[in-house]
Amino acid sequence: MSPESIEGVEDSTIMSDRMNRRWYRMGFVSLVALIVLCAATGSGATEPDGWMQRFEEGVKAREAAHYGEAEPLLAQALREAAQSRADDARVAVAANQLGLLYHDQGRLAEAESLYQRALGIWEAQLGPEHEDVAAALNNLAEIAHAQGEWSAAEPLYERVLKIERKTLGPAHPDVAISLNNLAELYRKQGRELAAESSYQLALTLMEQAHGPDHVELGPVLNNLAALYKGRGMYAWAEPLYERALKVRQLRFGSEHPAVVTSLNNLGCLYQSQGLYASAQRYFDDALTIAERVSGPQSSLVGTIVGNMAFLADQQGLMAQAQLLYQRALVIQQQQLGLHHPTVGLLVERYAVVLDTIGQPVEAGLFAARAASIRARVQSEAIKQGAASRLRTTVGEVRH
Repeated sequence: MSPESIEGVEDSTIMSDRMNRRWYRMGFVSLVALIVLCAATGSGATEPDGWMQRFEEGVKAREAAHYGEAEPLLAQALREAAQSRADDARVAVAANQLGLLYHDQGRLAEAESLYQRALGIWEAQLGPEHEDVAAALNNLAEIAHAQGEWSAAEPLYERVLKIERKTLGPAHPDVAISLNNLAELYRKQGRELAAESSYQLALTLMEQAHGPDHVELGPVLNNLAALYKGRGMYAWAEPLYERALKVRQLRFGSEHPAVVTSLNNLGCLYQSQGLYASAQRYFDDALTIAERVSGPQSSLVGTIVGNMAFLADQQGLMAQAQLLYQRALVIQQQQLGLHHPTVGLLVERYAVVLDTIGQPVEAGLFAARAASIRARVQSEAIKQGAASRLRTTVGEVRH
């Protein structure tokens, strides 16, 4: 059995701490232009002000991971904007923001539809090389990435990078975000040298723009650490994970999915080194917070529970491992689908536990299912020209 802990929900996934012009992009440029136009003409002054207030409240609630509060506000903002005109600039911005909310919750199909809606409006009104177009393209790339559709994600990321370098300049922090996202795709494809180079450049640009302790550095630090952990370079990975945790705690306190991501990933690091007591402490803290901020059935919780199951498995605590694998499978099958690589890895490990505790028939059924998922993943990887491996398509939480 592989010593890897379960990677993946994208913090991304998850997903993580997205700030202004964020790791999923917000696309606010056209909204600013709309507000300026309303002020200049004096038309609709009261209603746009009320709409903007509701919209901003929804955005703030989403950024604080108060998803139950944010969803009705952003959904109302989208409905109100669409009542004016289907191609109203506010429709695109509200659709993109509601898409971000669904994306954060792992509701990828709903998010993708809203991103496509925003992209159609922005491309028609702003042209193919506008910042807001890049925002929607980036968000669609993140969806494709999260779904393992790497051949679809890569050209989207590359187009985003081209637009931003042209419109913002090569040293802009948004360029660093795009470099990070492309590097993460390279890492999943096994292109480690290209990934490391892009991460390092992204980190340099971020530090130059924001300083060494800004929360925007968190995803780059996390992902570069994951690269080094994958190589067994634990002494290189640990300070990067710790630094990512520090900048997130400084910005968010303890009650935020981004902090959960860092706690989980430090747990994975110590688990990989056989430091099981330290790993357990980090997983326990991560799970307690994740259940509060994301809900007990979230994919982020499923990721942590899956890692805890494997930790118990490694220590020979088979009864505990069995229960934890069962819980993780229920969550991840619901959130990610029956054929997702993360589900495949959980099924494979659960089969081993069942065999160990003397349930060979059930173990055989789960092992066959794991093999089926593996074959599906490998077939898709061959189509995309990617060196996909079931155990390493899934580890730390991204970003």
